[in-house]
Order: sequence, then structure tokens, then C-alpha cells
Amino acid sequence: MQIKSYQVIRFEYQLIIDGQVVDRSPEGHPLTILTHFAPNLPAGLEHALLGKQPGAYRVVLPPEAAYGPYDPTKRVVVPRGDLPEEPRLGGAFTAEGVDGQALLYRVVAVEGDSVTLEANHPWAGKTLEYRVVIHAVRPAEKEEVAHGHVHGEGGVVHSPRPE
Repeated sequence: MQIKSYQVIRFEYQLIIDGQVVDRSPEGHPLTILTHFAPNLPAGLEHALLGKQPGAYRVVLPPEAAYGPYDPTKRVVVPRGDLPEEPRLGGAFTAEGVDGQALLYRVVAVEGDSVTLEANHPWAGKTLEYRVVIHAVRPAEKEEVAHGHVHGEGGVVHSPRPE
């Protein structure tokens, strides 16, 4: 069965950037997603999987189809005293970007009284290579589409409500 909109797929993947494996699905534990309801996948990857059948594939996504181009305006240096709490590397702060939109900034450097914050996704501006093994494809149930997630194996198991 080919992958189409609103189907459930079970797959494993490796993500390779600049020749290095930077992410992968847990060994022996395929992911199960409902197409069109997979916010953790770049839209370009889901689009590239449409029409595929179970099997192994290599998908290369340019930045525009993945996490977008690197935006230098999303990297700012601020005085330590302007932050609501003591910064730590890898910590995060929500602040307004140059366009007034709320952004999640990561602390990427602390040097004296200066703190460098980064709101670009860590893989923004990068070409992503996915090596994907699709194990199974099935039509989604009406309830899965209505709920926006997979039920059963690899998905959500709803407990009956107490009466």
C-alpha cells in the first residue's frame, strides 16, 4: 500500500547532516505517525514519503524543505542583566523577535556580561539526509483522523472513562 494523506505509517529513520548521524529512531522501535498530523517531522520529509510503499529510501531535503534557511536576525547578543534569570548554556528564554512574534531562544554562549541567544532551529540552513525504512502503511481510522493521532500499537491508547 502506498502512503497517502491520512494514513498510518510505521518507520525507522536515520538523520545525517554533513556526513554525521545526528538523530535516529530508537533501535528496534519504529515510529508510528498519522500523516498530516506529524508536527515533529519536517514537512518536506512527510511530503517526500507520499507515494512510497514499505521499503528502504534515501530522502535529501534542502533547507527550504526542512527547517528553513538560517536567519541571522534570530541570533542576538544581550546583556546578562536583561534576562529574567541567570543564563546557562542550553537554557531557553521566550522573547519577542524583530517582527514582534514570540520566539524560543536557546542560550548558546555566555561571555562575561554578554549572553548569545539563538532562535534558529539547530538544523536551520542545513541539508538533511534521511535514510528511512518504512515497515507498514495502513489507512487511518476515522477516530484517528478526528483525534489527530494514531490509536493502538505505537500510538495512544485511550482508557475508558469511569462512569
